[in-house]
Order: sequence, then structure tokens, then C-alpha cells
Amino acid sequence: MWSFNTFKDKRYWILLIPAIIILVLFAVFNPDYILGNTYILPFSLLIYAALFWSTYHLWKYFGDKKKKNNTDDDCDL
Repeated sequence: MWSFNTFKDKRYWILLIPAIIILVLFAVFNPDYILGNTYILPFSLLIYAALFWSTYHLWKYFGDKKKKNNTDDDCDL
């Protein structure tokens, strides 16, 4: 679910900066017939957003899982 804790997460900012750079390069270096087509641009932006958010959430899930496993192992005496 949506929360403002996302903006406090380092993973979000680490992924956001290259994502913005790639998006700007995509807009600058694509031929006009790709950007002018009514179906390709919204579809590619939707795929781009889905890749960004799926990468973020997978990274967060596996990072939190690893962090939880490391703290559980440290408590065993």
C-alpha cells in the first residue's frame, strides 16, 4: 500500500535517479515515429513504471528478509 515511508527509503532514491536519467535519454534519443505513435508511448511508459516499482519492491522484500534472518540468527545463544 502507499505510504510516505517510501520516500525515506534509500533504495527508492538509488533507483529513482538512474530511472529518471534513462527516461530522459529515452525521450531524447527515440525517433519521432515512436514518440508520435499513440499506442507505443503510453505502453512503454506503463512497462517502464511497472519495471521500476517491481524492482523496488523485490529489492525491498529480499533486503528486509535478509535483515530479518540476520537479526534472528544473532539472538541464538
